[in-house]
Amino acid sequence: MRVNTLLIFAAVAALLVASACSRNQPSPEAKAQAKATDSPTPTPAVDVTTAAAITRSVQRGVEVVGSLAADEEVIVSAQAPGELAQLNVDFGGYVTRGQIIALIDQRDAKLKVEQAQATLKQTMARLGMNEGEKFDPNRNADVRVAKAQLDWEKMNLDRQMRLVENGDVSRALYDQAITTHSLAQARYQAALDAVNQQLAVVEQQRAALNLAKKAITDTVVRAPIGGAVKEKHASRGSYLPINGHIVTLVKINPLRLRADIPEYAAASVRTGQTMTLRVEAFPERAFTGRVVRIGASLNEQTRALTVEAEVANPSNLLRPGMFAKSNLITAKDAPAVMVPRRSVQIIAGLNKVFVIENGRVSERIVKTGATDGDLIEVVEGVKSGEVVATSNLDKLQEGSVVNGK
Repeated sequence: MRVNTLLIFAAVAALLVASACSRNQPSPEAKAQAKATDSPTPTPAVDVTTAAAITRSVQRGVEVVGSLAADEEVIVSAQAPGELAQLNVDFGGYVTRGQIIALIDQRDAKLKVEQAQATLKQTMARLGMNEGEKFDPNRNADVRVAKAQLDWEKMNLDRQMRLVENGDVSRALYDQAITTHSLAQARYQAALDAVNQQLAVVEQQRAALNLAKKAITDTVVRAPIGGAVKEKHASRGSYLPINGHIVTLVKINPLRLRADIPEYAAASVRTGQTMTLRVEAFPERAFTGRVVRIGASLNEQTRALTVEAEVANPSNLLRPGMFAKSNLITAKDAPAVMVPRRSVQIIAGLNKVFVIENGRVSERIVKTGATDGDLIEVVEGVKSGEVVATSNLDKLQEGSVVNGK
C-alpha cells in the first residue's frame, strides 16, 4: 500500500516538471521574431570626395647641414724691414684687391738704392760704358792697346817668316817673333777677360740696384685679395722684421659651404649641382650655392661624403663660421606619384590613405616624400591612377562602403 502511494507521488511530480518545461519553450512566432532581431543591420555607405593619384615631375634633394668658411685666408706680412709708418685698415674692415693697407718707413730703402746706383756708375765709368747701350768689349782702352800690339806682332811674325824662308835672317830671330806674338795674343785675351769680368760685375750691381728698388716697392703693402680684416697683428709705429705679420684677410665673396652627404646619396652627387641653404641669422631668406668640389672618399667614422659648394655673397650678409641647413638638389625632374595632402591621415606616427576599389575602402600604410603645393608624394603604397578618399577619413576603415564624388 505504501509503495503504491510513492509511485503516485512520482508520477505527479513528473507531470508538473513536464508542464513547467512546456511553458518555458518559446512559440514558433517568438522564434522567428528573435531570429530577425539577431541578424546584422546593413552599414550605411559613407559619402566621400575622391581624387586620383597622379604622376608629376618633382625636384629631388638631400637635406644636410654644414658650415660656411672663407674662400681664402691670407696673413699679410712685411716684405721689407722697418717701422710701420701707416696702417689704413682695422679689424672688421673691408678691402679690395690691390688696395694700399699699410706703409713701411722708406728711408733705409732709399739710401740703399742710392748706394747701389753709385757703385754701378763707378764700374760703368771704369769701362767707358754708358747706361742703356749695348757695350762692345773691344771699345775698352786696355783692349784696344792689347789688340794693336797683337796686330803689330802678327805683321812682324809674317815678315820674319818670309825672311827666314829666303835665308835673310836667322832661325833664332824667327823663333823670337813667334814668342813675342804669343805673348801679345795672351795679353789681348787677358784684356778681354778683364772687361768681360767687369761686365759681369755690372750685371751683378744692376741686380743689386733692382733689389734695392724692389725694397722701396715692398714698403707699400697692398691687399693680395679682396675681403675683410679678420685679425690686426700690428699697430702704427711698430718695428716689423721681414715676414712680420700685419693683418689677416679673409675672402668672403664667394664663401665655401662644406657639408657631409649621407652614404646612400653619395652616388647622386655631381659637381655643378645646386644647393639651397638657410642660416639662423636670416631664417626667411634662402641662399644658393653650387657644388664645386667633391671629396675623394667617405669619412670612415660618419660614412659621409664631404662636398664643398661655392656660395655667392655679394652683399656680405653671410659670414664664415655660420651654421647652415642646406638641401642638395640631386634631380630637378624626377617622376613622383602625388595625392592631395588632405587624403593622408596620420595616426600614431603612421601615414595612411584610403584607396577606393569597387565602392569599398582599402586602408594602406604609405611612405610620403616631397610636397608640391597641396599635393604630397607617396613613395610607397599607392600607384598612379588609383583613387583615394579626401574627406570623412575619420569615418572610414578597412572594407567601408563609400559613395565617391
